[in-house]
Amino acid sequence: MVGADGAGGVDDRPYRALLVDYGGVLTTSMTASFAEFCLATGVSPERLRLVLANAYRGGPGQAGDGVGLDDLVPAVETGRMPVEEFNQKLAAVLSEGLERRIDAVDLASRLFSAAGPDERMIEAVRAARTQGLKTAMISNTWGIRDSSPWYDEVFDAVVLSGREGVRKPDPEIFRLTAGRVDVPPASCVFVDDLAANVEGARAVGMTAVFHRHADITIPKLEELFGISLSSPRSGLL
Repeated sequence: MVGADGAGGVDDRPYRALLVDYGGVLTTSMTASFAEFCLATGVSPERLRLVLANAYRGGPGQAGDGVGLDDLVPAVETGRMPVEEFNQKLAAVLSEGLERRIDAVDLASRLFSAAGPDERMIEAVRAARTQGLKTAMISNTWGIRDSSPWYDEVFDAVVLSGREGVRKPDPEIFRLTAGRVDVPPASCVFVDDLAANVEGARAVGMTAVFHRHADITIPKLEELFGISLSSPRSGLL
């Protein structure tokens, strides 16, 4: 398809869908949020890092079969463990070495509480959709919450690991999402702030971008899609 101005249409683009992670891509840094949590509670950053590293060290499609330390995060992310039980187990793990056990109530939420929306990245995804690209969010969830009202304005599909029973970096969740937006994996661009998830997307033939900051990611996406993703809008959320 060719537009009236002679420019190529959506069907002529090598990439036709933008898929993005939520935490750490559409929000501010997860690492910074975890650091604030550790400062507030006295939890060892190394202890928290161990739990998270164990969750992704197996690579695409590899997770433990039990619910030990290695499988704690995969269990909650795939819905095999209720978030309340996860909070209790995680509190026990993170409390090691502390004089007083940390409170398990809403622990998962508290870990992410210092992260706020990255409005530039959210607006870039919105701009992609308004210019004819399919958009989707792929998120590994620690408990399922109600969708935010702006999701329908930004995404054609929202794929949550806790609902699907499969998590990043398993290649299956990327194939599933590509199917939901009806675009072949080879025509999808995926953005994530974890290297293991980037590799999972690449394993199914997607082009994947490792996210560090909007100043780097947005120009890279503009280069890949051949469109502008910048907008003067502000105060999105």
